This record gives sequence, structure tokens and C-alpha cells, in this order.
Amino acid sequence: MRWHFHHLTIEGNSNDPTLAQSWQTSFASLATSTAVPDLICTLDVVDHIPAPPPGNPDFQQGDLLHYYCHGQEIIAHFPRYGQLRLDLDKGVSAGRVITAVLDNYGVLEDLIAISLSPHLRRRGLFLIHAFAAAFQGKAVLLVGGIGAGKTTTGMALLNAGWQLLSNDSPMVAIQNDAPTILSYPGVLAAYPDTFARFAATQHVAALPASKQGRQKRIVSPHAIWPDVWLAAAPIHAICFPQIEARSDHALRRLARPQALAHLLPHAIEQWDTAVMPQHLTALRRLAEQAPAYALLLGPDVATIPALLQAAL
Repeated sequence: MRWHFHHLTIEGNSNDPTLAQSWQTSFASLATSTAVPDLICTLDVVDHIPAPPPGNPDFQQGDLLHYYCHGQEIIAHFPRYGQLRLDLDKGVSAGRVITAVLDNYGVLEDLIAISLSPHLRRRGLFLIHAFAAAFQGKAVLLVGGIGAGKTTTGMALLNAGWQLLSNDSPMVAIQNDAPTILSYPGVLAAYPDTFARFAATQHVAALPASKQGRQKRIVSPHAIWPDVWLAAAPIHAICFPQIEARSDHALRRLARPQALAHLLPHAIEQWDTAVMPQHLTALRRLAEQAPAYALLLGPDVATIPALLQAAL
């Protein structure tokens, strides 16, 4: 599997047909390529999770992810799912994972992003955990944690004719001396009641859950809106949605230092100190370029697009 990824070519490999098919589905918005790859990522399925390296990790995210850093060679150990080995000099990531990565939506996608993101940062592409959409070529970031309302808000925008840059991991790059939001591929995943809110996606709500028993329904965005994907757009607003007990929606302007502080937890990987200055500069430029708002959400999702369009 090989794809055009902006100015790069990415190759993906796996010994497992099911994992490879899921990967292809996630990256279906990208054109295939026959060029020599700039980055190579392999995720092979094994029977047992490899043992972690000896000693304490250099960085740890609870019991979910442990990083062991030895110069340009990084080991990302997932006690529940497997292990990745990244060679930052060669642009190569090699993972050994168990089949549990296929049992819950988001795990495989996270592993792919974690495999690629350090290599992308070294090429000036910085991932942000966010939903990104654009109206008339003007990009808006929706940044927040689980349950903040990113997906529902983002789907309201797509249903109103906006274009999609990423459902979960848009990238910021400095192009022509200005921060630009670049697309990152993926599928839409939401609970049936979210899909049922919009005429274009009501049929998705009726789809059966997967054989693994996942409650979320998963669909490729271009299967609903054929021309929905946009490769890149200049940033025009950063929104931090939060669901509140209110009758309408509102935007509350945030100061630039607040915006940057809110962005950092959704963008920075603390172990990667080598590119931290460039990463922080890109995020600072992002916060300086675009106004930032707390997006206070009421119940009527249909009125969200007009509110954001008026702010652009």
C-alpha cells in the first residue's frame, strides 16, 4: 500500500489482511502512488505483545503508552496492544501488534498516527487532535477532548456544505510564511443518535454494529459527500467546543495566550524534545494568526454552521 500524502509518499505494510483492509479504508481519500516512499510504516499482527525494554520509560502516559528513547531510535510500548519501533533517521516505523487493535474503533488509527507523527514533525507537519473543516476555503479547527462535541459539531458543518480537512488529526504547517491546515485521512465514527441528527447521514444510524460489538457506526466521509475532502486551507478560526445547559450557541473570544495553552495538550508529544522548538513555533503562529473562541453549545446543531460562518 502506497499513498500520495501532500508532498510525501507513505508506504504501509501488514501481514494481516484484515488490518491492511482497515488501513486502506481509513486512507481511502488519498491517491495511490508508485513513487519511492519517503516514510515506511509496517504493522504486523503477532500472537503476543513484545516485552518492553528493560528499565523505566523515558515518558509515560499512564498505563496506555510508554516511550523509550535512544537517540534517533524510539520504542513506543502499548501494554494492551503491542509495540512500535521508530527509526527517525530512516523514516521507518515497524510495529508488532495483537488482533485487539481491530476490536475497538480508534486504536488502529491511533497506532498509525503515532507511527507517522514523529516522522511528519521532522518534515514540518504537526498533527493536532481536532476536527478540521473549511467554509469557502477558510479553515476552522474544533479542538477538545472526548465528549466535548467535536464530532457532532463537525458533522453539522459537513451537512451544511463545508469541506473536510480531517475528522481527528489535521496538520498545521507553515507555508508561505503563514500557518496552513493540511488534511489527514480518516473515517467518520459516531454513535447512531449523532448520525440520526442529519438528513444526509440518517441511513448510517440504521447500519448494524460491527461484529466486534462496537456501538459506534463508521463510514467514509466521501461515501456521503463525494467532494467533501479538501487538501489544505488557511486557518481562520480556532474553536474549543463545550456542551452546556443552554438554549442557544455562543462564541466567547479567548486571548491568544489562552488559545495556545488550550492547544498544547492536544498537539505536543512531550518526549519529542528534538523538534519541540519548531513545534511550539508552529502552534504559536497558529494562535497568533486566527481568532480563538470557546464554542458554547446548545441543543440545536442545525444552527452551528451559521454561527461559525459569521465569525469567519
